[in-house]
Amino acid sequence: MTAVAQPARGPWWRWLFLLPGLAAVAYGGLGLVTADVPLDAWATWFVGSALLHDLVIAPLWIGLGWLAARLLPRPALPAAVVGGAVAGVLTLVALPFVLGFGADPDNPSFLPHDVGRNLLLIVVGVLAAAAVWGTVATVRARRTS
Repeated sequence: MTAVAQPARGPWWRWLFLLPGLAAVAYGGLGLVTADVPLDAWATWFVGSALLHDLVIAPLWIGLGWLAARLLPRPALPAAVVGGAVAGVLTLVALPFVLGFGADPDNPSFLPHDVGRNLLLIVVGVLAAAAVWGTVATVRARRTS
């Protein structure tokens, strides 16, 4: 007779997070239904963001991870992952400003700086810091081995 493996059970207190989470979902759903929100536009945004993530962002990130694992030395991988993640999040946050969504030509103070140039400088700085981190980690690993 073959024994059936039981699923791993975590600590009992993890179930305490379920109630606040369900309450937050219920509150958000109630607000969505009772507020003056165009549900078709919301559904388009909701489904579109899920499709963008699942069909573009996640495969791109997986491909970059695969490429990094093949090309970079093992001690440099954490630096590359953190640098790429920080640069990606910064780009996603700044992208609406770079593209000028919501800009008003009558209000020149809305975007008074060149956001695209500034984003590029910040991303280059983040990736340079990650490169230094990865190089230091690789040199230290080679010295200790």
